[in-house]
Amino acid sequence: MLVSDSHEFIFVRVRKTASRSMRSQLEPYLLPRPANPLARIKSRAMLEKDYRKFRFRAHDKITTARKVMPPERFRRYFKFAIVRNPWSRLVSEYEFILRTPGHGRHRKVRKLGSFAAFVKMQIPRKDAYQASQLCDAEGRLLMDYVGRLGTLQQDWQAICERVAIPCSELPMINVGNNRSYVEYYSAELRDLVARHWSREIEMFELEFESGP
Repeated sequence: MLVSDSHEFIFVRVRKTASRSMRSQLEPYLLPRPANPLARIKSRAMLEKDYRKFRFRAHDKITTARKVMPPERFRRYFKFAIVRNPWSRLVSEYEFILRTPGHGRHRKVRKLGSFAAFVKMQIPRKDAYQASQLCDAEGRLLMDYVGRLGTLQQDWQAICERVAIPCSELPMINVGNNRSYVEYYSAELRDLVARHWSREIEMFELEFESGP
């Protein structure tokens, strides 16, 4: 998660949605990362109540910002994120883990032996769902703007205009597999994802074969 006081925004970084590219452009406007070595410990234990000293994790939920920021400021700041259709996102995360030996789940995912097994492993994991990162416990969306990876440059321009920063073309960072995600799916596996990720598919109007 990235927070700016100067431009009053909160960017919730959803995994595998070009968040590193956007961070590279937002860097000059962000709150400095706390240097205090105790900041991480206090933040993980939710003991740090000053959001300017809080060590937000890369993929923290929007509810974390709501807990540590003054309510009026949280309401006022522009809260945005980019989402991706879950069929494509699952493939991207699977391939990223396989090609990253230092990833915490690299060995476990390699042992699974198939993408279908990876999808089934993801089903019970809360952080496998974009909606859970962007909504409160009751399922209410807490974001002001949710763009889509398939229209990233267009949505990025709208975000830049809203937070009043120059809009540059986003660099390509951490791009890996060139194979179409569609090729990973049987009809049965596609329907399995449709059932378990139905909440975000409906909420963000996402579709199979509709782009990245």
